[in-house]
Amino acid sequence: MMNTAVWANVFGVLGIVTTAVIYQQKENRKMLIWKLISDALWIVHYLFLGAYSVAVVTVVALVRSGVLLCQNHAWARHKAWLWIFLGSSLGLSLMAWKDWTSSLVAIGSLACIIVFWMGIPRITRLVSIPVSVMFLMNVALNGSVWGTLNESFLLLSAVVGMIRLDRRTESSGEKTFVEKRSESA
Repeated sequence: MMNTAVWANVFGVLGIVTTAVIYQQKENRKMLIWKLISDALWIVHYLFLGAYSVAVVTVVALVRSGVLLCQNHAWARHKAWLWIFLGSSLGLSLMAWKDWTSSLVAIGSLACIIVFWMGIPRITRLVSIPVSVMFLMNVALNGSVWGTLNESFLLLSAVVGMIRLDRRTESSGEKTFVEKRSESA
């Protein structure tokens, strides 16, 4: 039977592979699907490492992605969800507090909740840069080699996505997810 370090490595590698795909998606829905898969893998990785503060806020991110994927239903569009996710993320971050590095996860998680709720991939990629730096510091200091590589890849992926997709979207005048959603409402 494999020990926990080996399992942590297996889920870390799988997490990196799925995470690299997130910010290369043009549509918000596809970003959320890959984010959900990635979050599930990272939760298991961080649990094997004992990095509970990162694991618990990732649970909130996983549930958030699930709700946001159901935006075609009225219950999922209710603004109460935003406050539920913000409150639960902050509350769980405080409950799983380890040291000052936990504040990096708490702040980064709150920023992610807000930008994914907005549903504008361009802004999500932009905000992901400082968030990834915060998460990078946290996972590096908590000893997650795969988490460190992951956040490094996320930074690179966000920049590549901004160059590849956002510059083209701005020049083409394409509508954002929020603009399309408000027209259909």
